[in-house]
Amino acid sequence: MKKNLIKSACVSLAFVLCLGIAPGTVMAKEAAVDLTQITQAVETAKNTAPLPSLFVARTTAPSADNPYFFANNPYAQGGYGMPNCTAYAFGRAYEILGTAPNLHMGNANSWWADNQSNGYYPSGSTPKLGAVICWGGSSDGHVAIVEAINGYTVTLSESTYSGVYFQNYTYTIGAEDATSVGGFQGYIYIGDYIDATSDITPPSLSDVLVTDYQSEGIKVTALVSDDLSGISQVYFPVWTENGGQDDLIWHEGSVSDNVASCFIPYSDHNTELGDYNVHVYAYDNAGHYTMTATTITKADTFTSLGEVVHTN
Repeated sequence: MKKNLIKSACVSLAFVLCLGIAPGTVMAKEAAVDLTQITQAVETAKNTAPLPSLFVARTTAPSADNPYFFANNPYAQGGYGMPNCTAYAFGRAYEILGTAPNLHMGNANSWWADNQSNGYYPSGSTPKLGAVICWGGSSDGHVAIVEAINGYTVTLSESTYSGVYFQNYTYTIGAEDATSVGGFQGYIYIGDYIDATSDITPPSLSDVLVTDYQSEGIKVTALVSDDLSGISQVYFPVWTENGGQDDLIWHEGSVSDNVASCFIPYSDHNTELGDYNVHVYAYDNAGHYTMTATTITKADTFTSLGEVVHTN
């Protein structure tokens, strides 16, 4: 029979925290938790510039139910939808940003001057992911979106008025003026992005700290970070040793200033005594994760031993 947890102001709970590849109770030598390191990490995070957003290249034509290119696209609504370079570039910028871009509602050869006059976005002559490339040649000019940069080779996506519905096209950096319709004007930088395929490293997960919180549950914190795509989510799956995994719950934590935390009520796990198995999964925005496996048991001292598992 499972026992209810004894709640008393006179009784304090201490835990033995043992980290390993799989759950299990293992005694370890006493180790103090370095709260100074956590504090320093928080202060460092506060003074760090935001990470660039993750960029996923478009290599196929948008489907007809994509609102950025059709239902919510002012060019499409006005009768100048794809195939059309402005309708496509506006829609692709819309898709990248998630909000309507401040790009000119007119011919392609006016986009550059309009942005320069209004200062909506920074601009330059060097390609960047997600940038709008502008040409002023021919009667109407041309615009497209930079999708990939490999060495000196740039891949863009585009549509052409009354011509190509969608295509990816490559050119060499420095040859922009001789590319497309000519009259290269520059790049409009709608954001700061990194290539999703460049992030091949799982996130960092360390300094897991588990404490009892007023005899009501377990408070788990950990340092998490990812230098490229950033932390996406941190989960804390928990179950008690009694009854196997009949009370398994994947608790979702929160992340603030590189510290992930989660409160796990005892009541969510049948208010049982004994071992609480706690795993921590930190996911980055590229889909990689790092995991720790944890067992918590009531004891007279707090001890800890840890091993982190990185998984792509």
